Amino acid sequence: MQEPKEPPSKLSLKRQLIIICFSLLFALSSLLFRPEGVSKYHVGDVAQRNIKATRDIYGEGKEPLMRKGEIIVRAGERIKEEQLRKLLAMEGPMEASRPVKKALTFFLLFSIIGSILFEFSQRNIKKFRLSTRDLLFGTILSLLTFLLLGLSSLLFESVTGEAVSEYEYLVPVLCFGMLTRIVLYSEASIILTLLFSLFSALLLERLDLFVYLFCGNLFASYFSGRCEKRSSLLRAGLLSSLFTSLVIVLLSLLSQDPYGLMVKKSGLVFVNGLLSSSIVLALLPVIEQAFDYVTDIRLIELSDFEHPLLEELMLKAPGTYHHSILVGTLAKAAAESIGAHPLLARAASYFHDIGKLKMPQYFVENRKENSDPHRDLSPHMSALILLSHVKEGVELARSHRLGKRIVDIIAEHHGTCLLAYFYEKAKEKEDPELALVEEKDFRYPGPKPQTKEAGIVMLADQVEASSRVLEDPTPKRIESHVRQVIQNVFLDGQLDECELTLKDLHAIERSFVNILLGIFHQRIEYPKRVIHGGADKRRAKGEETRKGQDKKDLKRLDGLVGS
Repeated sequence: MQEPKEPPSKLSLKRQLIIICFSLLFALSSLLFRPEGVSKYHVGDVAQRNIKATRDIYGEGKEPLMRKGEIIVRAGERIKEEQLRKLLAMEGPMEASRPVKKALTFFLLFSIIGSILFEFSQRNIKKFRLSTRDLLFGTILSLLTFLLLGLSSLLFESVTGEAVSEYEYLVPVLCFGMLTRIVLYSEASIILTLLFSLFSALLLERLDLFVYLFCGNLFASYFSGRCEKRSSLLRAGLLSSLFTSLVIVLLSLLSQDPYGLMVKKSGLVFVNGLLSSSIVLALLPVIEQAFDYVTDIRLIELSDFEHPLLEELMLKAPGTYHHSILVGTLAKAAAESIGAHPLLARAASYFHDIGKLKMPQYFVENRKENSDPHRDLSPHMSALILLSHVKEGVELARSHRLGKRIVDIIAEHHGTCLLAYFYEKAKEKEDPELALVEEKDFRYPGPKPQTKEAGIVMLADQVEASSRVLEDPTPKRIESHVRQVIQNVFLDGQLDECELTLKDLHAIERSFVNILLGIFHQRIEYPKRVIHGGADKRRAKGEETRKGQDKKDLKRLDGLVGS
């Protein structure tokens, strides 16, 4: 999810503008769902819906004729003269400007709440790091979900004649919590769910709606956190609907709903969960492409060895392919040890060297025996070929739509490291009359790793490649070698821009050592006699028999000589 770095003030301004636009659009949507004007009614007209008093209605006396919330006329009834007077009194001369004032008030309120909540979360919640793209995605999703809820409420009201219909629990609003958790992360999902629930309840003037939306989407977010297959979304929807149904039962008990209505609401919420998971299943590929997100589900799909790029790598550059698989194993274990993203680290490792597909024979792991294509090249040309694999990899990743997070790690996995061998070789051949050999010509262009996962892939890449030439890989030598590689990378400043701490580096070192010990473990040297199984055993047994017979013959011979 790494975004290009910008000056803090500029980045803050962009986010603030999105929050303001979000608040404005939410407030304007209140105009769509305001109560229909009653001035069009006449005595004898049939009311199309239940009309409630939106405020206290006063006559000539001090006591109100009707209190706010009381039903003036019910759906299907003919409007009487007294009811019409109450309707006109409720609307009043200032009623025409009321929706605009209400929308303006909502806009200011939402802007203040949104700005304070996001600023507080940014400062105090460690993992809350919403990029501009994340905030834009959350804004669009919130508005679309609210419009779906509001328009559905209007539809149900027109059909049933009730301002609040139990059928609104059928609207698939739980997809909001599921999508924000799957696409973003839990901290962002909770904050966005809180804002969406609060704004929706304020606009529709219903406290029970806030409890339902917040709790329901909180459950949806929680159960979607471990979805590693698209099919597991249905399970998340089922569990979310079960727990949300319990919340609906409690709300119904508080409002003293009839038993039948309570059961009906719970049943509709259960269907809502299954419907929401189906919608998420359909929307995820669209969101991944439109916003260039790489979800956990997508990462698992990318880690399939049957991916076209991995199959091509296996055929054209088998050494690079096996190197990438081992780097993936190291990176995943390291990411798990420090609480980073293991699926991202593994998937990025599998694709980090795909740029070598263009000229695989120039990379040492793919060379055939007694062949060195660099022998006839100048150090500068050799360095140019090796350095180019990062750029080629980025282009390949983009053309195959691997996602921005993987593209970023491919671009960062060498940072600005030096090709020391070819640099020293160029220094040896340096001609004073020609241009001086500059170190920058033999360094990767960068950028340096910006995330923990990118730093892990860089370390895993160097540890795996260098461990191949390790002589007599005893546990102590492996441990010393891993520590030295990590120290070299650290001292070269390659980890300066990512969030890896010294504690993280120690944990990464231990995880690398454990994996490499498993790869280079000592095998027991079996006796030659039993290597080929039964045939050698029988042969050995026959030889033992012959040796015994020879000893008997020698004893007999000794006896004959002695006699």
